[in-house]
Amino acid sequence: SSLSADGALNLYNAVSVAVNEKSANKGVLVVMDDTIFSTREAIKTHTTHTSTFKALNSGAIGSVYYGKVRYYMQPLRKHTTESEFSILELNPPLPKVDIIYTHAGMTSDLFQASLKSHAKGVVIAGVGNGNVSAGFLKAMQEASQMGVVIVRSSRVGSGGVTSGEIDDKAYGFITSDNLNPQKARVLLQLALTKTNDKEKIQEMFEEY
Repeated sequence: SSLSADGALNLYNAVSVAVNEKSANKGVLVVMDDTIFSTREAIKTHTTHTSTFKALNSGAIGSVYYGKVRYYMQPLRKHTTESEFSILELNPPLPKVDIIYTHAGMTSDLFQASLKSHAKGVVIAGVGNGNVSAGFLKAMQEASQMGVVIVRSSRVGSGGVTSGEIDDKAYGFITSDNLNPQKARVLLQLALTKTNDKEKIQEMFEEY
């Protein structure tokens, strides 16, 4: 920040991590506040704190103190050179995917507006385990039957979305695993450049 020396040290540590041979094959990394995160897991948890980045589901993968790099874990999900997605093959704009945050007493108006604007996919930021009201669930099912790809995520800060309370396969939905709505949206956009097959897209959410 402008009132401390953490900016220069963060940059120094980030460069130290980037050039360290132990960083190879770990994908893109985030280095902040002496801590190394896999970008898949890193989220911003505070508007102003210098220690804002956390990995609430899996923890940091390493640390770096004044340029000395230590790793304790290895990212296991597909990334970078292992991915079937290539920026060289993407033709912007990416498929339209919206995020709808749910709340008490919510109607399907915003969801219907998204469909009318020709969204190819919608990420639902549900409550708890990605849950929604009965009326909203019906609207999601109808959209899925029309070919729109529906991904259930959660507005909660950590944890995964599972099919325990909603039979996603029966409804034709996809679960986001532990990706938050923002990251689930990006993966769905990329997935839709390859396929509209919901089973294959679900596999991508389990691999990335």
